[in-house]
Amino acid sequence: MIVVGLTGKYCVGKNLVSSRFEHRGIPVLDVDKLGHDAIKSSHDILLKCFGTGIVGQSGEVDRKRLGAIVFSDAAQLARLEAIVHPKMVEVCIRILEDYRMQGSGCVVLNAALLHRMKLDVLCDAICYVASPVCLRFVRGIRRDGVTIRSFLHIERSQKDIAVKELRGAATVHVLRNWGRSTFIHRQVDAFCDTMGL
Repeated sequence: MIVVGLTGKYCVGKNLVSSRFEHRGIPVLDVDKLGHDAIKSSHDILLKCFGTGIVGQSGEVDRKRLGAIVFSDAAQLARLEAIVHPKMVEVCIRILEDYRMQGSGCVVLNAALLHRMKLDVLCDAICYVASPVCLRFVRGIRRDGVTIRSFLHIERSQKDIAVKELRGAATVHVLRNWGRSTFIHRQVDAFCDTMGL
């Protein structure tokens, strides 16, 4: 089974790329979604570490409130990652094994923090999605209502999301997402053809 890592910074368009892989019949494992489950299952310890201010009206941990704390403080971000990342990696490895047992030919791991979580070493190839900073900021405003300050905090927290940091994979392919969706779709199709997917 071929494992393809998919990574890139905030608002770079990883989900758009994922959808193209899925369109081609290739399953995508969204590692960020595993983070939602890890946060839910870590509710009590997160309250101890970060206080009751992270709880929303529903009684669950509010990811935006938690994000406001951790993206502005590297030490707090490291604390959060030490709690949730091991759970996410464990589930990720288990799901990959399930795909392998089912005889899947390829699985895409969609993870912004592919390298930081050491998931890049599981990959046969990696697609790194790139977009200009100004375009990502505009996307962040449209999608999340980010301010320049919050965007810069996120940028600082993602310094290690870079091609030069990636390990393990035989090949790293840079996909440029700054045009129409057909532009990125053609790049995904070319990558899949190159890999025989």
